Amino acid sequence: MVKRKSPARRALPWKRIAGYSSEQETAAALRVTIRTLRKWRQRGMGPPWTKLGRRVIYGDESRATWLKNQETQPVRQQAAA
Repeated sequence: MVKRKSPARRALPWKRIAGYSSEQETAAALRVTIRTLRKWRQRGMGPPWTKLGRRVIYGDESRATWLKNQETQPVRQQAAA
């Protein structure tokens, strides 16, 4: 009896879920690489994410909130006396 190799698992095409973005879309929106997003997740940093099967997706509102929380206010420097 000849053993047949099972067909390779292929990722299904991304079907957009309203209010969520794929890893690729999120990386493009934040202007970082996918690798950076993955490192952030490993380190507990970056925008909140959701695991959907084997896919990671990002909520658009959560990403916007996270980005807003990254803002810093400039510190006014006093003139030299």
